[in-house]
Amino acid sequence: MYPAGVPAVRVRTIALESGVRLRVLECGASSDEPVLLIHGWGACSYTYRFALQALARAGRHVLSFDLRGHGLSDKPVGRDHYRTDLLLADVRDLLDAIGVRRADVVGHSLGGSIALRFALAHPSRVRRLALAAPVGLTTVPLRTIAHLLTPRFTERFARYLPPRWVTALLLRGAYGNPGRVTDQIVDEYWAPSQFKEYYRAVRSLVDRFIWEPLPPRELAKVSQPTLVILGTVDRLIRGADRGAAVIPNASIVSIRGAGHLGIEECPDEFNEILVRFFRGEKISVAPSAAMG
Repeated sequence: MYPAGVPAVRVRTIALESGVRLRVLECGASSDEPVLLIHGWGACSYTYRFALQALARAGRHVLSFDLRGHGLSDKPVGRDHYRTDLLLADVRDLLDAIGVRRADVVGHSLGGSIALRFALAHPSRVRRLALAAPVGLTTVPLRTIAHLLTPRFTERFARYLPPRWVTALLLRGAYGNPGRVTDQIVDEYWAPSQFKEYYRAVRSLVDRFIWEPLPPRELAKVSQPTLVILGTVDRLIRGADRGAAVIPNASIVSIRGAGHLGIEECPDEFNEILVRFFRGEKISVAPSAAMG
């Protein structure tokens, strides 16, 4: 399981004040400026396998972690352990435990909503904010679909779920080009889903996390320079550009041909844009390589 065999990426487990233990991946010198990466629903730090090293090569101390209920982090039992406020507290407590007062923050999908809400709740702790295919800017059909596919009675069969073919199906739907999904990618996402508590955790997030978009009056309060990166063939996040346009000092970039997981499907384009943004460059339009 990633990052096995990748010596540039260090792994440790950090116990938060709440008692929840999170698996944390690090890359780059600890003396460099920190950037925190937050993954999406049902995923893990593997999503950021390309960004971790690309940002470290750009001179950043890169931190990624598995959300509670995901990857190799703790998976508390009980739906109320997956409320939005608790996920935000995990981010705050993790930064405190590492000794990071202020960081650039990247969030993908559900992680985008966590990053956005964290920046609003703790503005002094976020220097720059990057949101990739984020929840929180538009209505997302994922929650409705997840409710239909995972009625609550299925939790009693959690240890048998999900089968590998379901993981493969979801990944191919999340990529703009399903042919880019390899067996290795499927295995990396499927492996952590085999913990029996995993299914209950992601199902609890469907019920307890706030999936609705933030109202314009809240988006207008975002004070950090913000980058929103979207995929032109994202089947899950549509219309996020309208919500992003409400954020002051926001740059909106589309990567042509990228799906919901454009962050890993088109890593060169994504990471080039991200590095430029964190360097303080004005991102008014996407580079030609990203737009095609």
